[in-house]
Amino acid sequence: MQNTLSRIRNPETIRRLGGRLRQQRERAKLAQGKVSGMRQATVSKIENGGDVTLDSFVSYAAALGLEITLVPIGQASKHEASVAGHPQTKPLDLLAQFDDLKDAP
Repeated sequence: MQNTLSRIRNPETIRRLGGRLRQQRERAKLAQGKVSGMRQATVSKIENGGDVTLDSFVSYAAALGLEITLVPIGQASKHEASVAGHPQTKPLDLLAQFDDLKDAP
């Protein structure tokens, strides 16, 4: 196990992500062993920041009704605020932003 943990380059981020999934599971009042399509041991490993495949992580999130979203570094707090019920900022519409660059008809 120690050798596996030494391969993790971002342990704090992995722990935080696992903790967020744990919170979602607990809100859904699901026991670890009752997550659809997941072994209890895998759920535990994810929630505790263990080394799992990306596929397992995505599958666990999907089983909880979540999808993985990538946000630019430094923008996570804005995204978390929108998830927490605060007004969500409108996504950047690149087609409108660069309207002058469209091909002429």
